[in-house]
Amino acid sequence: MWTECVLKGLDDTARLGRVLGRSLPHHAVCLLRGDLAAGKTTLIKQICAQFEIDPKIVISPTYTVANWYHGRVSVCHVDFYRLDSAGQLRDIDQEDWLNPDGPTFIEWPDLAVPLLEGIGTLQIALLLVENDDQARCVQVSSDDPVYAETFTALEQEFGCP
Repeated sequence: MWTECVLKGLDDTARLGRVLGRSLPHHAVCLLRGDLAAGKTTLIKQICAQFEIDPKIVISPTYTVANWYHGRVSVCHVDFYRLDSAGQLRDIDQEDWLNPDGPTFIEWPDLAVPLLEGIGTLQIALLLVENDDQARCVQVSSDDPVYAETFTALEQEFGCP
């Protein structure tokens, strides 16, 4: 499954967060990719709001590696930007960065991908749009049918094919 649409600004990012927050499976593992300042943490704030988590407390865990937020469900927000090798990640207990009781959102996930073998993930790429500082192209993909409802919700909300 794959879809792509353009977010014209923060209002569309908030809409995307609402759609994802309502449609993700309980144990979703979302891998977020994009340049610095592409809006990965901003999107996660909007998703967390759907779980009754105050978006003001959602901050990038660049220096802590993982932040845990508690609302209607617990959410784990991970950022592997500062890790240099898979060995560093293997030294961190997986229970510290993979939520057994709710969704996990992983920014800069490339080092984690080999450790997620057998776990269905939703890939979300936020791409800057040339000549428009506010717009983002979002690409969403997954091979796991557990995310089918998410793709249906995206199509209904944004008209994404």
